[in-house]
Amino acid sequence: MTTMKLRPHHVLDIITSYGHGQKFKPHPYGHAVHTVAEAILADPDLTAQFVVGADEICRPCVHLQSDGRCDDVLSQLDPPISKQTYNDELDSRLFEYLGMTVNGVMTVREYLQIAANHMPGLAKVCTHPKQDEQARLDGLRKGLQKLGISPSV
Repeated sequence: MTTMKLRPHHVLDIITSYGHGQKFKPHPYGHAVHTVAEAILADPDLTAQFVVGADEICRPCVHLQSDGRCDDVLSQLDPPISKQTYNDELDSRLFEYLGMTVNGVMTVREYLQIAANHMPGLAKVCTHPKQDEQARLDGLRKGLQKLGISPSV
């Protein structure tokens, strides 16, 4: 089986959405959230390399440029910020908070167990501006529970 490159926050976003009962479907941008979510939920023991930068979700997106950078902008933020910059900073914070190494390889389940052991502070690290931190935490908890993952402490 191949190793899937994934941004840490993308996996947490998928599990949070899953916890909220959201359905995954193709997006107009063409990114692969729906197919990656399907793969993760079907087999949480798949192997992933956790990266800062374009991943399996980004690969087919219309905003991914030939240099591997995203040209999309988070215009809902004040001031607007490059999605590339925002996501790189978010993932860097997650690596530090979770004590992980950039480009480290493990199963998605192992990653989610690490994440589960860092709650509830994890929600503070990865909640997006204008997003409800408690709602994010609740969705993440429910998604982890659905996968049979719980904090070991």
